[in-house]
Amino acid sequence: MRHVKWMNIALSTALAVCLAVPAYAAGAPEESAPVQEETAAAYEVVQRGQTTPVRVWGQAAELGEDSLTLVNDSEGAPYESIILDIGEDTMILDAVTGEVRAFSDIRQDETLYAWVSPAMTKSLPPITTAELILCGIAADYGVPSYAEVQAVEETEDGLDVYVSDQMILHLGADTQLLAGPGTTGEAALTDIVPGTRLLSWYSVVGLSYPAQAAPEKVMLFPSSYDGWVSTEGLEITVNGEVLSLTGANAPRVEDGHLLVPLRALAETLGCQVTWEPYTDRILVEKDGRELYRLTLGEAQAIQGEVTVGLLAAPEATDGVTFVVLDDLISLHGLKLSQGF
Repeated sequence: MRHVKWMNIALSTALAVCLAVPAYAAGAPEESAPVQEETAAAYEVVQRGQTTPVRVWGQAAELGEDSLTLVNDSEGAPYESIILDIGEDTMILDAVTGEVRAFSDIRQDETLYAWVSPAMTKSLPPITTAELILCGIAADYGVPSYAEVQAVEETEDGLDVYVSDQMILHLGADTQLLAGPGTTGEAALTDIVPGTRLLSWYSVVGLSYPAQAAPEKVMLFPSSYDGWVSTEGLEITVNGEVLSLTGANAPRVEDGHLLVPLRALAETLGCQVTWEPYTDRILVEKDGRELYRLTLGEAQAIQGEVTVGLLAAPEATDGVTFVVLDDLISLHGLKLSQGF
């Protein structure tokens, strides 16, 4: 306690001296107040309604006409089994070769890996739709991974691809590329963009975060999105093209959201934008088909027969209509590229 008391007295004395003696008296030069650098306001862009499939695996306990019951071996799963509906779009592939298989090729008690819709019934066992099923899994075989591309970066040897299971895939000239079922033509590295889904075969994973691998073979499935968008600061890229947004079209940040000019983004995607001056209504069409309509000052849009809520009402400044980027991503069915 004495030590603390004497320390307090010393500090008080030193503070009094500093206050009493001007800075120039001590020989210190006069300095102006530090200038604070301007920084861009922070914002967050979120993709709503993501449909990235969920991986499950286990034994095929029951086989129906168009469904199967999987005894769930997924670690930490809240249910012991799950029913997988097999639809017209469900892909069934051989886990080793990637060749197409029929539902009838699946055997009772066979180990399966499946990627399913995250939308499940609340029943027990839950029911969901299978997007991809891998069968024919050999003992101790490294099952390929199915994931969605989040971001792509060109390298000297090919591409670095960041996918949805927090993995970076190094692809190059030695990577065997396969076209997924229902696709035409040969697969190429240039086909891989944010939103593309990949089935990747690799045996070695680098111990890093994110994990890294160099697949021997990759199967490409075309993107289900109508394009992709990424941001860096106030710079916006659509399908790999940086939008030239200056002057009245310059993006801005309000309430934690990035506002972008509607017409500039929509026309880059091949859309036509029409404004009705007497109603403040804006119509967005593509190839003669209406995509959506919205009204200045109203936080909603009409998409077909559905009313879609918006994060913020569209607003016009100097004749330019601004909309929150998150809302435009949803209305145009775009993939938000993010990662690395």
